[in-house]
Amino acid sequence: MSDTPATRPPNNPPPIPEAPPVKPAPKSGEWRKVTARMISLIVIAGAVVLALWAWGITEQHPRTDDAICRANVVGIAPRVNGQIIKLNVEDNQAVKEGEVLFEIDPEDYRLVLEKAKAGLATVDRQIEVARAQDAELKFHVKAAEAGVARATAELGQASNTLQRLQPLLPQGFATAEGVDKVTTEVKVARAALAAEEERLNEAKTTVSPLATLLAQRAGAIAAVDLATLELSYCKVTAPFSGRVINLNISAGVHVTAGVAVFSLLDTRKWYVMANFREGELRHMAPGASVELYLMSAPEHHFEGKIQGIGWAVEPSGEIDLPHSLPYVRRELNWVHIAQRFPVRIEVQNPDPELFRMGASAVAIIK
Repeated sequence: MSDTPATRPPNNPPPIPEAPPVKPAPKSGEWRKVTARMISLIVIAGAVVLALWAWGITEQHPRTDDAICRANVVGIAPRVNGQIIKLNVEDNQAVKEGEVLFEIDPEDYRLVLEKAKAGLATVDRQIEVARAQDAELKFHVKAAEAGVARATAELGQASNTLQRLQPLLPQGFATAEGVDKVTTEVKVARAALAAEEERLNEAKTTVSPLATLLAQRAGAIAAVDLATLELSYCKVTAPFSGRVINLNISAGVHVTAGVAVFSLLDTRKWYVMANFREGELRHMAPGASVELYLMSAPEHHFEGKIQGIGWAVEPSGEIDLPHSLPYVRRELNWVHIAQRFPVRIEVQNPDPELFRMGASAVAIIK
């Protein structure tokens, strides 16, 4: 037996357990994507909420930028014909109520006034003469009445005498000559009475010119007043405070009564004509407060009140409606969109230096 040690199996080390796999650290780019998605969702949700909130405000407080400033415009037309000898204003000039705008040559109307005054003076002199004639006519009437009364009394006396004498003639208490004499007196009295009655009738039927002249005097006075009035019309004054617009004439032009020479913008009161969709009209009523802004001066805030809401507009395509209706043009012809109606808003605190006819505005119903 050999002394060599027995062969032993090699001494193998125990197996080393494998470590669990290490997960790779997430990249920073993926975190950014997640964060961006979250922010996007938040932004979208906020936008939706903000849109709903804005829609609710707009629905309850309608607003529009389809609005323009308006004021009343009056055509300045003379009331008499003539040539302008003096023009006191310029285009776009501000004028005060009662200020003389222009003057028409007054000479023709002054002559007409003098003629009317002369006619009145003539009628007054004729009336003085007619008054004297009228007094004379009255005297003749009274004299004729007295003559009729006297003749009537004489006839009555003669008739009574004749009635007393006629029964005495057969008895011999009266003579035929006396009866004939009294009979003749009766006939003479009757003739005198007839003459006096004719005289009275003639005096009464004589027409006095006084009544006619008095009527003529009323017409002469009216002619003087009319001539005076037409002479005053030679000076054309401003009916209210405002601004002269569309002035394109010079002194020397001939103007015609009733034909406007230029226009006067009434700056005492301003309006905003705002067009709102028909679905928004239920949120407004006359007297409601309105916030107003001008496109030309957005930094200024103005207050207004609804004066009225339009009840009629001219539908597009209709030709049988009155042309006095307001026409609001639709934006699209191939898509049915809500009709708009004009709302008249009275400005409570207008600034004459900022408001202009036709200027764009924004109206917000409170």
